[in-house]
Amino acid sequence: MEVKIIYGSETGNSETLANDAKKSLSASGIDAQVLDMQDVKLSDIKEYKNLILITSTWGDGEPPSNAMDLHEELTSASGADLAGLNYAVFAIGQSFYDQFCKAGKDFDSSLAALGATRLAEITLSDDDFDDTFPEWIAKIKDLLLK
Repeated sequence: MEVKIIYGSETGNSETLANDAKKSLSASGIDAQVLDMQDVKLSDIKEYKNLILITSTWGDGEPPSNAMDLHEELTSASGADLAGLNYAVFAIGQSFYDQFCKAGKDFDSSLAALGATRLAEITLSDDDFDDTFPEWIAKIKDLLLK
């Protein structure tokens, strides 16, 4: 089984979590590849079967700079068909902001609107990802292996 793990990161936290996800999945025999969102386009995602998306939210609800182009492409896409894609989103933010985890929410709703299937509901992490991420990736791993 192959899984693409893409990350949107301004400070490196999402990138670190993406690499942690790869280690966890690989330990279970899942072929996982980590990609920077700046190197991913909608046309690439159309070829994926399983996607893990990890992103922070920056500024006033914007995606990180490396995720801006993909965010724009997905939120403005119409008629694209992502049926056959299974995905999960882990979003990092700070709950004192009005637009808490908005970038992750945007990615999640855009993927669903284009026909992709959620492996699990989006997880919103209030900078406590050291506590929430290990449990989340274990859950996603179990879902992928079923």
